[in-house]
Amino acid sequence: MWIKANKQYREETSRKISWGHWFAFFNILWAIAIGTRYAFIIDWPDTLLGKLYFFISILGHFSFVVFALYLLIVFPLSFIIKNQRTFRGITVILTTIGATLLLVDTEVFSRFNLHLSTVVWNLLVNPENGELSRTWQIFFAPMPIILLVQMVFSRWSWQKLRSLERQKWLKAVGVFFVCSFIATHLMYAWADAFIYRPITMQRSNFPLSYPMTARSFLEKHGFLNKEEYDQIIEQQGRLDALKINYPKQPLQFMDSQTPNMLLITISGLRYDAITEVQMPYLSQFAAKSTQFTHHYSSGNTNNTGLTGLFYGLSANYMDSLLSNKTASVLVEKLKQENYQLGLFSSTQFNSTLFRQALFPTLGHSTRKTNNQSETALFKTWLAATNVQNKPFAAYLSLDIRPNLSYENYKLELAEIDRLLSSILPMIDLTNTFVAITAEHGYQFNDLSKKERYHYFARDEIQVPMIIHWHSLPRQKIDKLTSHMDLLPAVMKHIFNVQNPIADYSQGRDLFNLNQEANWVLVSNHRWNVIISPDSTQYHIDRQGNYQKYNRDYQKESSQRPPLGLFLEVFNQERSFIEK
Repeated sequence: MWIKANKQYREETSRKISWGHWFAFFNILWAIAIGTRYAFIIDWPDTLLGKLYFFISILGHFSFVVFALYLLIVFPLSFIIKNQRTFRGITVILTTIGATLLLVDTEVFSRFNLHLSTVVWNLLVNPENGELSRTWQIFFAPMPIILLVQMVFSRWSWQKLRSLERQKWLKAVGVFFVCSFIATHLMYAWADAFIYRPITMQRSNFPLSYPMTARSFLEKHGFLNKEEYDQIIEQQGRLDALKINYPKQPLQFMDSQTPNMLLITISGLRYDAITEVQMPYLSQFAAKSTQFTHHYSSGNTNNTGLTGLFYGLSANYMDSLLSNKTASVLVEKLKQENYQLGLFSSTQFNSTLFRQALFPTLGHSTRKTNNQSETALFKTWLAATNVQNKPFAAYLSLDIRPNLSYENYKLELAEIDRLLSSILPMIDLTNTFVAITAEHGYQFNDLSKKERYHYFARDEIQVPMIIHWHSLPRQKIDKLTSHMDLLPAVMKHIFNVQNPIADYSQGRDLFNLNQEANWVLVSNHRWNVIISPDSTQYHIDRQGNYQKYNRDYQKESSQRPPLGLFLEVFNQERSFIEK
């Protein structure tokens, strides 16, 4: 009796496993059909190989994910649940939920360029976002249809299982899917090693996608030089950088003024550094200018800070700007107006954004430079420029050496203040727009390079912003502002651009002193840091996970995250991605 029951159990289990294979195959086709929608959402590659990779990857990826879920969930259930109807019913419910979530994910990716995560899911179902919630409910409407189709195939395939088991072609299809999966990862590993961007830019096309790389293996066996590779990535941007549409529309200008323009950045100048004791001259100059005292850089490095200043974009676009060698609308306008351009840097413009995108024709100098030598060169250039009847636009980049003690930092500030006191009196302030700021601040903690990349305390990202311009009041402005706000103000009030700001920037009009910002964004490739007027920070990574920090950069628990704020940021962050 026991032997007979055991034999019957094995036969029923074998039949459920066989049925599960066919049901998994059906849902692979279903997932591929839904996944084709990503083809109409992604930044479509320009090359034939890039297009071929997309089609191979969609077959390999979804066949692997569906079959892996079958092995992890459905296959064990075939041993646990004895009743075949209950087993098939639970399987149908699970696959219906999975197919519906995949359909929802396609829309999430279309709107936010993100895949489903806890934060994104909370955004969709949050009742405070009533209109958004109602919109997303539409994507759950097909769920009954999906359930019905799954039930019909479940019943049909169970009844026809004997006939289906005699089919030989399923094994060939399985081999094809396995080959597609392997080819997907091999192609990506090759593209990653040889920096073939039409493939590497597709890294995040699909949910649960983690393509294989082989850099460590190739480096170990002498096929890849890590230093050269890292240098190329630094110069040309990360491999998954997308193409961007910047500006969105050709810019239209009315007749505008052409004043002289001077931008001075002091890398490492903290928001609390400009005092009468530490920098007396700059403090006096600031008192006669407009000071934005609650101002944030667009990032925590030189490149990310410059992205906001010269492009009016968040630092999330930095790699795309490098990869596509995108010109700044401000620099292009200066060239169009025939400005005399003067570029001076104490670090020889070692920020790759300058040489790769902003000024790609910059030559490489072998001379040694420092703050003193560049200031002297600038003064000589300015004296020669003043005798010509043409407007000038000058950029002077000064630098505070890293890893200084607090006492040595103050000495560095004093020297920079002395240099500024020799420059600014030479400027005709009645006809010159002057802006003094920093790419990022300065911290005295002993942090590694990796730790600094994730560090967003106020001493690193809150920086001075001093504007001297005849149409602005001489006062301190404590509203929340960002580096991304400078370019729209210059383009609008000095060059009289007629396009809306959203055509060429993610910032606001810095000179509109009555406009209050609810948040500003500081970012790098890994993090989006949302800063509110009370200096509370919300850190959101590329997977949609978040952390909350208070004004003093202490981590806090957040039971009710500001989902409406997150929604604004997600919508803005994809605004210049090319479709």
